[in-house]
Amino acid sequence: MKKKKTSHVPRAIAIGLIVSTMTGCATVSAPPGSPGGASQRENTLSSIFDSPSPCSNNDRNIGMVLGGVTGALVGGLTHGVEGAVVGAVVGVGGGFLVGHFLDARRCELYKIAKANDLKIASARITSAKLGVAPTSPAQKPSAAIGLDVQVENKGGEFAPGTALITPQAQAYLSQIARQYAPAVVEKHLPANATPEQRLAAVNHKILIVGHTNLMDQAISGMSAAKLSQQRARAVATVFAENGVPAGNIYYQGAGDALPIAPVHTARGEKENNRVQIVDVPTVSDIQDYVQRRTVNAGDFVPQPNVSAPTPEANVGPAVRYPIPAPVPVKAVHARARMGAGDGFGGTPLSGNGIPVDLGAAPASHSMFGLISSAQADAPVIVPACLSSHPHPVTAVRNLASGQTLPPRDYVSGFYDAVWVAHAGKNLVAITHANVLKGAGTYVPRPDVLIYKDYHGNTRQAPVFSGKVPVNVYRGQNKTLYRVFVNGPAKCIDMVVPTGEYQGGSRLYYTLNGKKYMSQPIFSLQH
Repeated sequence: MKKKKTSHVPRAIAIGLIVSTMTGCATVSAPPGSPGGASQRENTLSSIFDSPSPCSNNDRNIGMVLGGVTGALVGGLTHGVEGAVVGAVVGVGGGFLVGHFLDARRCELYKIAKANDLKIASARITSAKLGVAPTSPAQKPSAAIGLDVQVENKGGEFAPGTALITPQAQAYLSQIARQYAPAVVEKHLPANATPEQRLAAVNHKILIVGHTNLMDQAISGMSAAKLSQQRARAVATVFAENGVPAGNIYYQGAGDALPIAPVHTARGEKENNRVQIVDVPTVSDIQDYVQRRTVNAGDFVPQPNVSAPTPEANVGPAVRYPIPAPVPVKAVHARARMGAGDGFGGTPLSGNGIPVDLGAAPASHSMFGLISSAQADAPVIVPACLSSHPHPVTAVRNLASGQTLPPRDYVSGFYDAVWVAHAGKNLVAITHANVLKGAGTYVPRPDVLIYKDYHGNTRQAPVFSGKVPVNVYRGQNKTLYRVFVNGPAKCIDMVVPTGEYQGGSRLYYTLNGKKYMSQPIFSLQH
């Protein structure tokens, strides 16, 4: 019997042929105007809602190509040409699975938006943007694993100043919610999806984030965080009523802490008032998403030109202070009227304080990454706390259990920390200071204690004590911990370089009707 001739095509060439064939059949680049498309670099600065309908197979094709390339390489290296072909088929199947139902969802959402005159934008969530490793060798870090969808409130979603969804909004929010229901996801999965793949797809976790604007807050008479949380929960309930398991739904109120447009503009008033829908495979992915959110601090600036800040004060070795034992808040509020302004050792201030320069912007991990990339080289300059107000957010909660999502990583120096400074004759202590990584994360209120004419007496009672709101802004190498005291001191801007145990600050207060500023150095107490 004549022996069958075996092909000796070099393995690398065969794999190259497979890869080139697959990439030739797929459109890898994003369609113009869609999130991730090149033209968005020009359009994003005007609005993220200007992109046309993305009803294409872009995510599916990217998933097919990247999954196929990886599968071919792995299969080829282990089992030759036949292994490369099999590996490519398996890889394409895995990438196709994820991209297919994300494409279908994205397209359906834009159809719903068009039919209901809604403004909507979507962006692909990838494992690379979440900072996590792919779940399988066939999945590339740049392949889509979820979607970040933003729906602008057009004004009729809720009764003014409340979380009561109007009948009109109930109708189209139900249409949107049904696209996330397991039954609909099942319909968009390919027939050859494995049981494990089907289970993973239908069990995607959903995070609903409510965002409000300044006008909404004024009408409601409640805090931005509370109003936005109530609205997020109301929308989450609509999702549950339309087939999404309540245990897979999480919600958060972000108030006005995560703007996507300058807050003091007409466009900001419209676009910042929105509902956000994030879907990712696991609860851990939600935690990673929240932890890696970024915000452009410049969107909070009331006017386009901010005067240049003065240099930060030089700091020396960390100092330990003998801190008196805290006393109950109720026991000392009555003594707050005694005041301590004459002991802060400041100088008269003209204007509304000195802006804070945080240096380079933090690396952008926004799903809509191009929003902040245009400003990546600009320094992060935040107006002084005298021209600001608190931007609180709520914790992320599960709709079924009501339990909060456990925190992950804290910023260095801000895990239940104590920061203390001498300000003139007074001692200022900030205790229980916590900051989680990421923008729009829940920041617990710290305790602020002020001791008038302090000389080391550990039994001395403070003239002021209270739990106060804070804002947190971050540059690449600095953290601004902004404390709204509203007591003997009005507010404190404390800037801490990453990894350091001291931070310069500006403490603002009034004395005899005039504004003053002192610059105490805060030390972390270990």
